[in-house]
Amino acid sequence: MTEKKDRIEELNEGRELEYEESKLIIEDKVVAKIARIAINGVDGILEMKGNIADSIGSFFSGREEQSTAGVSVEVGEKEAKINLDVIIEYGKNATRIFQDIKRAVTNNIKEMTGLDVVTVNVDVVDVMTKQEYEKKNKESNKEREEQNRY
Repeated sequence: MTEKKDRIEELNEGRELEYEESKLIIEDKVVAKIARIAINGVDGILEMKGNIADSIGSFFSGREEQSTAGVSVEVGEKEAKINLDVIIEYGKNATRIFQDIKRAVTNNIKEMTGLDVVTVNVDVVDVMTKQEYEKKNKESNKEREEQNRY
């Protein structure tokens, strides 16, 4: 038995791998997507509003909807900061919407990634009635359909 053990040690001599700690790396875009999906169920949010860079990116990528538009994140090894741009529904309480967003984002990111969310900033970029929002979307969809025909 010792001959076999000696032979194994002899074969492995000089072949040791350097010890390296295992890591889980979660990309910023993944955390941003989790945050965006997490707030889908928050009452009072009509839309996530992307900035000009998001619009340009979706134009060149050919995708109609940018999955992380309106969300920017900073992700460290153990913590994350989340910034969101939203359009809220007229008549809804912005403070309550903010608390619901904070709770949903913090819980989902912690549950899925283990990251502690240290900051959630919400920038309300517009307020609209549901009717205004639906009308705007119908017009936007009609324009897109006309552009796609040509």
